[in-house]
Amino acid sequence: MNNEYKTFPDNSKVWIFQSSQPFDEDDVNFLKVRIDEFIESWDSHGSLLKADFDVLHQLFIAVFVDEQNDRMCGSAQDRLLRLMKELETELEVELLNRMNLAYLKGNTAKVVKMNDFAKLLNDGEIDENTIVFDNTITTKLAFDKNWKLPLKESWHKQLI
Repeated sequence: MNNEYKTFPDNSKVWIFQSSQPFDEDDVNFLKVRIDEFIESWDSHGSLLKADFDVLHQLFIAVFVDEQNDRMCGSAQDRLLRLMKELETELEVELLNRMNLAYLKGNTAKVVKMNDFAKLLNDGEIDENTIVFDNTITTKLAFDKNWKLPLKESWHKQLI
């Protein structure tokens, strides 16, 4: 995790994995080691991938791949998903559950079940200007511009 991804081209591939609960410092250190080891040998079509990752807001694992030289194969993507499933077990969290959403409360990312999103609005916990995270993005350009948006500008608005 060296922030090399910030120099990757806009069309680089991105996956966002959101935890069902915040990572503590030990979790983040563990993730750095496990994902670094994975990336060091992560290949597609026999060539190492130019990849990087970051742990953001103590809640998200963002994985970036620069596909400039070659598009990555399906088995390379499968290996990433397998790693995330292993990390779910090792850290006792959910990383692949797309029914978990997140929003910012102050500087802290909070997790909520999709079904409870409208209740947060009704209870005044969030409003149309609350920053939400769009974990469906797939490119670095989308990550840079649209990963964090006010609720009123995101796909989340359809939930309320």
